[in-house]
Amino acid sequence: MAEAKTVAIIPLQGSNYPTWKIQCKMALIREGLWDVVTKRETEPTEEAELVRYMSKKNWALAIIVLSVDPSLLYLLGEPSEPDEVWSTLENQFQKKTWSNKLALRRKLHSTKMKDGESVQEHIKVMTELFNGLAVLGDAIDEEDK
Repeated sequence: MAEAKTVAIIPLQGSNYPTWKIQCKMALIREGLWDVVTKRETEPTEEAELVRYMSKKNWALAIIVLSVDPSLLYLLGEPSEPDEVWSTLENQFQKKTWSNKLALRRKLHSTKMKDGESVQEHIKVMTELFNGLAVLGDAIDEEDK
């Protein structure tokens, strides 16, 4: 069976940061680039290895930047380092403040299925809230779900 070469990542639009983060991270892992973004793989000193590393670094940067909605590219300036771009987006959209956690918890507890809304859409909304809290380090326990 042939393996698909392309991965579709829903563009980052701000409000979908938790979902985008998971998708983008998985795309980078799939391509063997996550260690470049997290700096677990460091720049080598040998010329042959340096060329390979720079190629991986540029590919990681391209995946991240191309998965950001064009209206948010101003946040990145002239991106050149994938780890810096990742940190910039994380700092912008994943503020781990008490008030953000509280706001998401309130939204979670006040969310009700709307008339005419499909069960699938409601589950999607709830899952996004669970993911948002998990990304902020305030995951919901299984018994609370």
